[in-house]
Amino acid sequence: MPETVHHLERAQIRVGRALLAPAMIALVVTIIAPLLLAFVFSFTRYDLLSAPQFVGLDNYVALFSNSGFRKSIVNTLYFAGGQVVVGLVVAFMVAMLFNRPMPGSSFMRTTIYVPQAMSFVIVALVWSFLYDPIHGPINAALRGLGFDTIHFLTSTELAMPAIIALSLWRNLGYFMIILLAGMQAIPEELIEASHLDGAGAFQRIVHVIIPQMKNTLFFVGVTWFMGGLQMFTQSYVMTQGGPVQSTRTVVYHMYESAFLSLNIGEASAVAVLMFLFVAVIAVPVRVWSELRSNKAKR
Repeated sequence: MPETVHHLERAQIRVGRALLAPAMIALVVTIIAPLLLAFVFSFTRYDLLSAPQFVGLDNYVALFSNSGFRKSIVNTLYFAGGQVVVGLVVAFMVAMLFNRPMPGSSFMRTTIYVPQAMSFVIVALVWSFLYDPIHGPINAALRGLGFDTIHFLTSTELAMPAIIALSLWRNLGYFMIILLAGMQAIPEELIEASHLDGAGAFQRIVHVIIPQMKNTLFFVGVTWFMGGLQMFTQSYVMTQGGPVQSTRTVVYHMYESAFLSLNIGEASAVAVLMFLFVAVIAVPVRVWSELRSNKAKR
């Protein structure tokens, strides 16, 4: 009998490994191997045409000596931070609006979520037309109201805010749904108790809703920020990193290094730095969430 049990256990283990193998192979081929190659190439001078030459930390030193790369770091943080700060407020307000019975709420929620299903390339092309200083409907409306034409995408002050605006429009529905789910998970008794205690709408938001949703808000903020660090498509399609590098991001710099300059070593160094930066954010957040989860279970 024990031998039969051990035989079944070994068979189950083999089946489990066989089922897990395709996913593990995909993980190694698409994530682990490219990451290791990027780490190795970051210490070399490599242009795809000749053999890699070991140069040590030269690529990293060159990056931080490059004013364009330093500017791309600032732009990336500006974009990621800007969309999180504004987006959290707007998404929270929209979620509050839908967190009550109202006619047509399902249709409106779906309408707000639809842009999330669109490719960023399509969204960027559509908004490029909207921002067009000559034919764009936004400037047409402004001229109709007596205002001057605004050159959104050719202004160093307005180009990045314009890209942030379209990114918020595209991502708003996804994060609004998450926040709405968090609101609906708040016990109704807490809302009713605060209402009986005489708390106004603003007081209920500050003292009941936000404290009950702090984990959801934190998750949305971190997720949105980390997604913003990878911004490339909007800048590539709408401004090509301009004007005067005002929308040039870290990923855009990596693209130029790899595909335009064929400087694979420098592009790999950018990729490694991006990985380390995201890891510095993601690992503590993961540890913190696990600690909170374990504390809640106790």
